[in-house]
Amino acid sequence: MEPLPEPSPEEYDFTMYVRIEEIRMLYNHICYAIETWPGSPRRPAEEQEYLKTLKNRLFAMLADYAFTELDTDK
Repeated sequence: MEPLPEPSPEEYDFTMYVRIEEIRMLYNHICYAIETWPGSPRRPAEEQEYLKTLKNRLFAMLADYAFTELDTDK
């Protein structure tokens, strides 16, 4: 996974705190968006690449949560 680029002074950088349930819902929605993506030229090809990157990042969050919380479920 690529690191995030450094924001330029004209760009904003945000932090958002969400619960794991919201990450799961967002992950499922991104998966659906990839499955139903209409393709280029109807939508920009960069959009599909961004969706794949976002899917991977969300999956990493879910995997990290599952690994971290593995012992607490007992």
